[in-house]
Amino acid sequence: MKRSRILAAAMCGTLAIACAGTSIAMVRSTSVLAAGMFIDRGEARTRARMEPQSWWAGFEDPAMDRLMAASRGGNAEAGIAAAYIALKVKTLELVYLENTRAAVSRQAALIKNSALPHDDFAKQLAQRQAAAQSAIEKLQAQRASYIAYLARQCRTSEAALEEMLADVLQNKQLPRFAADVPRELPMAVLANRSDINLAAALYGADPSAMPEGTIDAEADETRDIEMPGKPLYAHAVAQAREQVAEALQRLRMQSDIANAAYARVVNAREAFEASKLRRDRGEISEVQLMEDYQGLLLDLHVLAAANGELALAWVVFMGSIGSGASIDTVADLQQMPLLHKVSRKLRNP
Repeated sequence: MKRSRILAAAMCGTLAIACAGTSIAMVRSTSVLAAGMFIDRGEARTRARMEPQSWWAGFEDPAMDRLMAASRGGNAEAGIAAAYIALKVKTLELVYLENTRAAVSRQAALIKNSALPHDDFAKQLAQRQAAAQSAIEKLQAQRASYIAYLARQCRTSEAALEEMLADVLQNKQLPRFAADVPRELPMAVLANRSDINLAAALYGADPSAMPEGTIDAEADETRDIEMPGKPLYAHAVAQAREQVAEALQRLRMQSDIANAAYARVVNAREAFEASKLRRDRGEISEVQLMEDYQGLLLDLHVLAAANGELALAWVVFMGSIGSGASIDTVADLQQMPLLHKVSRKLRNP
């Protein structure tokens, strides 16, 4: 019994380390960039001249800054940010899956040679072990692809890139954009977009003369825009407004998902702490404790993926308002399967 408790304590210690960087998705602090992101355009221009910053500065992530600098000002900033986010997420997911595999192996060892009324649970554990191993191999392959992509963009070897990010990948904190998700945006943000400035040049319009009103993810963005100039320019503005509304809707949706996932993790942590006390009192077995441990790991896994999707939604959103990548790059980014849904088949209910 003493040996079993020592092993369980060690596994719980590993869990504490793995959980250390997982916290609520919505960040209340606001970076300098984020603070001026949605203000009047004239004021934003004045601030930009005083405090020039890149769009990814909102993540306040030194490693991302180093990657962008190493890429030497290429046009793949959105791809670099997305691949880096995905690499961090997959690294954290790998930790959770390896702990899950260890917990399942411990359960299998505990019930080995036990007189069970039936062997369904033993078969289920074997299936879990196989599923966890398969998922680990897929994650390792995905991580390798992101590392290869980043190495190419930074014009360095994969080994050198891994060395550059070694400390960062040990840190379980995921990139977060330091701003609250806006409820709506002024139409003036469209004047920052390169496609709107190009359309204005083609049709002799003033891009700063945007109509009054706001862009809201919940509003009907298919209504016509009344503005002076050629109809084709008004059409370009309407199309840009729709793209921003879609990006804002996605951002708000991912924020809600991430916060819901965080709430589940809080409850799962409390339940697991209660299970440890019950195990210590002899009310439940260590096999059951490992079962509850896997439940917590699964919720942490889901939270990591949700926070990654939220960070990626910020990249897309920043591009949509003209503060990030070109709109064409952002459109491609939205189709990239960078982050993948977490399968709950790793653990049966």
